[in-house]
Amino acid sequence: MKKILLIVMVVFTAQLTLAQVKTIKGLVTDSKGMPLPAANVVVKGESNGTSTNFDGGFSIEAKTGATLVISYLGYETKSVVVGESATINVQMTESGSTALSEVVVTSLGIKKSKKSLTYSAQELKSEELVRAKDPNLMNTVAGKIAGVAVTKSAGGSGGSTKVTIRGNSSTTNNNPLYVVDGVPMLNISSIQPNDSFGSTQGGNRDGGDVVSLLNPDDYEGMTVLKGASATALYGSQGARGVVLLTSKKAKEGVSSFRVSSNTTVETAAYLPKFQTSYIAKPGADESWGAAQATHDHTRDFFETGVTQISSFGFSTGSTNSATNISYANTSANGVLPTNSLSKNNFNVRQMGKFFGDKLTVNANVSYTSQYVTNRPTSGLYFNPLTGLYLMPRGNDFEYYKNNFEKFDPSRNMMVQNWMTDRDIEQNPYWGLKRNESKDGNQFFNGSAGLNYKVNNWLSIGSRYNYDRVTSEFNKEIYATTQGTLSHPNGRYINITDVSSQNYADLIATINTNINPDITFFANVGTSFTKTSINDETVLDSDPSGLGIANWFTLHNFNSNTGNYQNYGYRREQQSVFAATTFGYKNMLYLDITGRNDWSSTLANTGNVSFFYPSAGVTALLSEMITMPESISFGKVRASFAQVGNDVPAFYTSPTSNYSAANPQNINPTVGPRPGTNLKPESQDSYELGTEWRFVNNKFGIELTYYNNKTKDQLLTIPAPATNAEGYQNYAYNGGVIKNSGIEVLLNAKIIDNDKFKWDATVNYSKNNNEVSGLPEELGGTVILTQPGVNSYRYSLINGRPFGVIEGINFKKDAQGRILLNADGSFQKTDFEEVGNANPDFMLGFSNSFKYHNFFLNFTIDGRFGGDVMSLTEAVNDQFGVSKATGDARAAGGVVVNAVYPDGTAYAGKYPAESYYSQVGGRAGISGEYVYNATNVSMRELAFGYTFDLKNVKFLKSANLSLVGRNLFFFYKDAPFDPNISLSTGNGLQGIDVYAAPSTRSIGLNLNVTF
Repeated sequence: MKKILLIVMVVFTAQLTLAQVKTIKGLVTDSKGMPLPAANVVVKGESNGTSTNFDGGFSIEAKTGATLVISYLGYETKSVVVGESATINVQMTESGSTALSEVVVTSLGIKKSKKSLTYSAQELKSEELVRAKDPNLMNTVAGKIAGVAVTKSAGGSGGSTKVTIRGNSSTTNNNPLYVVDGVPMLNISSIQPNDSFGSTQGGNRDGGDVVSLLNPDDYEGMTVLKGASATALYGSQGARGVVLLTSKKAKEGVSSFRVSSNTTVETAAYLPKFQTSYIAKPGADESWGAAQATHDHTRDFFETGVTQISSFGFSTGSTNSATNISYANTSANGVLPTNSLSKNNFNVRQMGKFFGDKLTVNANVSYTSQYVTNRPTSGLYFNPLTGLYLMPRGNDFEYYKNNFEKFDPSRNMMVQNWMTDRDIEQNPYWGLKRNESKDGNQFFNGSAGLNYKVNNWLSIGSRYNYDRVTSEFNKEIYATTQGTLSHPNGRYINITDVSSQNYADLIATINTNINPDITFFANVGTSFTKTSINDETVLDSDPSGLGIANWFTLHNFNSNTGNYQNYGYRREQQSVFAATTFGYKNMLYLDITGRNDWSSTLANTGNVSFFYPSAGVTALLSEMITMPESISFGKVRASFAQVGNDVPAFYTSPTSNYSAANPQNINPTVGPRPGTNLKPESQDSYELGTEWRFVNNKFGIELTYYNNKTKDQLLTIPAPATNAEGYQNYAYNGGVIKNSGIEVLLNAKIIDNDKFKWDATVNYSKNNNEVSGLPEELGGTVILTQPGVNSYRYSLINGRPFGVIEGINFKKDAQGRILLNADGSFQKTDFEEVGNANPDFMLGFSNSFKYHNFFLNFTIDGRFGGDVMSLTEAVNDQFGVSKATGDARAAGGVVVNAVYPDGTAYAGKYPAESYYSQVGGRAGISGEYVYNATNVSMRELAFGYTFDLKNVKFLKSANLSLVGRNLFFFYKDAPFDPNISLSTGNGLQGIDVYAAPSTRSIGLNLNVTF
């Protein structure tokens, strides 16, 4: 009886043990140890299941002896029996299709399986950002991402970069949103030019932007979200696309110290061509004198620039913490004499886990300071290039270089030494040394985040981020500077702009299985953004001047007329949002998002709230149906979204504005038109796409079609002088901008073996753009860049693409003959379309070769179609210094097909001086200075060697490479680099007005990891 009782007790105890439910924690990784997010973990024979989080971790309740089934598309399914241990780590084995296992960073910093995306998102890994470094990391993106146009600033090292995603869609702002680790970053510029002539307050200067201040070595990759479906969770901030940057993070159990040194030399490239056969008449400002050989002094002016970027980074990680510390220094001497840059980046990032890994805490602090001396300007004022290019030939430039100033006994001081007194030119060395400018930019970022894992399917996180940007411009202008620019005793300008942004959010994340076939992922949250941009303090001794010559201090100002403070931009936005993804058997995915914003800039409109929905679906055809063996992966997707763009600050709550140019008029610059309520721009966006991979992923193609319609554009018109509100301009909604196009991404592993690898990527994009609905009271036209006295205008015109270049043409008869006046002078048209700044299509071709330890990478960037105008060439022609004017004189004049008013044909050649004095110049016949913008360039190249460190224990990796950027053009029609922009704003596009020449860079890049 005792034996029977003992047996019963043993059996009963065993049953209790087997029935005991416990919490199993684990980690799912690939064959290389990288975590696999969103892998399915289910208890066999039960409905209990979960999905791994972004770090590959999971937690599930199961009985001892139960079987866990772990599955992930693209990997072999694994079964693991639950034993006594409460921890199970699983390493998955790939089943062939890597397209099914790729992970990409998306909105809010959320990692998703790329196969599930219902929209287009293209990634660049960290090596693409640092392989051939540029002080502005966005310049390294050119030619690498379909549908993204990257245009370098004419402001030299540290200058801004114009980035446009899928064409221009707004009359107010077309710059994308930049996001770091899921948090929007304040990317602003203190000033961007929009005047072809040039500002008298320091010239057409680029204030730089925040992206140019970042350290590219701090980031492990970049993702570009192009369409409204991809960016809908960012609301109005993401209406023009989003650029996501993901910071490097320490790996568990790994400590490393990396050192990077990049040194390049820069030379000025693509200068105008000048004549060396004719000089100026005695005492003349222009070079229309006798034939005489002269030296081309322009090329000797430019120096060899040197840029040195040194970066250091330390990271260490353990089970419960991770630390990243980095420092970078950039020093550069530009190709313009006296131009230099110094930049320092500091960054500390810390992560810790507490309470059994339930609570994760992140904190980050970064600071950047940058100082630039004599940043290059464009335009005709405060620009050393005008004096350099236009100096009357026959004068000794070397003499004026060495004697740019001379003593004036009547004033008892050194004064400018130059042979002319034209308002647009000075001695270049006087401009550089006695009109010296200093730009300073400081960027501080501090952030903190908490994430608490409530259970195996729910986590709650909150983040706070603070950005602060301070920009200072200081210019000391000595007495005897050209009178249009300065008081006789000199001028002192000091401008300080301060901007800040507070951002906070609270987000709940749900990641679970509804049943073994259906997965559910959701984010529900709220966010708060408070922005203050360019609060400005201006100290300017003009117009009253300095009391004592060349004493640059506020106490020496004759009056305070030029001293003032203005609010820049105020905006507070409160938001709620939700995003859900349903997955069915890992082959069909449905995305639904919604966001509602309440914006302070819509105050007094009756509706401060606006809602953005989006929906998308993805089907993995290769998982639904049996495909031929040659097809590794097949996917189709479709999405729809609505996004918007709220109005600028103070449009609906007008405030007084002070301007030194008109101190008596402090009326608001703009206010709502009577009888109208301003509302946000609204964009409807459709996107279709498909992706295929073949021959075990050796070849791939991704196709995307998009169609965007942005309506309710914000327009302004001059207000009647007698309006009761006193507004200078009225604002109202009107106009539509349409963008549609296709994007193609091709990639191929052409050769892939142990000794030699060759990977190639081709990206193609074509965007069709049309403006419509502009009111007839505006003549169906909105001018983005006013011409002033110049014959360049940049406009929006009904029925035409965004960004029409307008200029002056010869007036011609039906036979195409130039019409002359009775005195033989040319007849001219009014402003009319002479070009279009938009390319017809863009093409990028990237290649990566590896042979043993040697590697070669290069990117070819092509832009086809579109037009550009050069007022530089026009003014050079007017002054008789261009090669064209020399050739015309040598040929006895210019051949013209022209006719007098009475029908008599013009006989002989038109005198060169008379021709170019009418056709050339800033107010001439600018249609003759329009060029095809098509160009194909070697954008980036790196050739290097990775050292074999098997026998070097203290080194983990090391490589050395020869690098180059903007090396040469395969084809170019324009007389300047058409990939240089004078402004990152909407205006001043497709034009060159004495911009600093683009540079060719060649150097060495060394990377070592300890």
